Amino acid sequence: MAVVDDELNDSPLLRQVLGDALVPMQRFHDKLLREGVEKGIIGPRDEDIIWERHILNSAAIVPFVQERLNTDSHTATVADIGSGGGFPGIVLAACLPQCNVVLVEPMERRVIWLQEVIDELHLTNTVVLRKRAEDLIPQSFKASMRHNKKGSQSRRHGRRRIEEQPVSDNSRDGSLTSAIARNADSQQDVNGHDSSTVTGEAGLADPHSNLSIPQTFDVVTCRAVAPMTKLAGWTLPLLRSRGQLIALKGRSAQAELDKAAKEIKKCHGENPRVCLAPVAPGLEDTHVVLVDKH
Repeated sequence: MAVVDDELNDSPLLRQVLGDALVPMQRFHDKLLREGVEKGIIGPRDEDIIWERHILNSAAIVPFVQERLNTDSHTATVADIGSGGGFPGIVLAACLPQCNVVLVEPMERRVIWLQEVIDELHLTNTVVLRKRAEDLIPQSFKASMRHNKKGSQSRRHGRRRIEEQPVSDNSRDGSLTSAIARNADSQQDVNGHDSSTVTGEAGLADPHSNLSIPQTFDVVTCRAVAPMTKLAGWTLPLLRSRGQLIALKGRSAQAELDKAAKEIKKCHGENPRVCLAPVAPGLEDTHVVLVDKH
């Protein structure tokens, strides 16, 4: 049986799981209890289980992020997509102050809420950005996808022209050579067009913080944002090479991965898998989806 919030308020589990982040998480808990239902951040039935359902559940990804990042050599960058009320991004930022965390949220009222939380918890490693994940995808990735799509279309059209070309004994070599040449010219046009658009972008600057927002991230996190068929295309392009998507999911996580296999591969994701993530002793484990970026 799950432990209810009243017992968790004084439970040693909180210190055990959250460590030094317990003090800011207590402030976060109190703010959620005061304002969360009214502002639509949590549901009315969540008031008695804020610690378990939202804060400790979010903290379950911390070991996975720690394992992935080498924070001794550089300041790691994490993007939390669709942050909403701050799950898991706010919790992650409090637990890992050595990381720079960007909370990406498109809804204005939630952006305002997140900025209030950042200020009240004094999270100097955190910024909030009112954007959709799709708007952050680097132009270089978009250009690469266009190039691959046009190249694939050109190859298909070239094969079709070759197959449809009338062939006689006298003109077989000439017709085949002509079709191949036309296909090569088409491919050259695609390459020439896209090569001019594959350029780097400077990191975005956030007006509320001294932190800069990079073009790609070491880790991308999210919770309850979308099925993996959509999530792959929104998150994997935001990862640097050898970065990792770490997504909190429900019990259908494996089925979602199976359906999204093609999209994950198209976005250069590899080794997708589901892991059980301990929440706290005596509480039900949660599920985490991991996808590496090639």
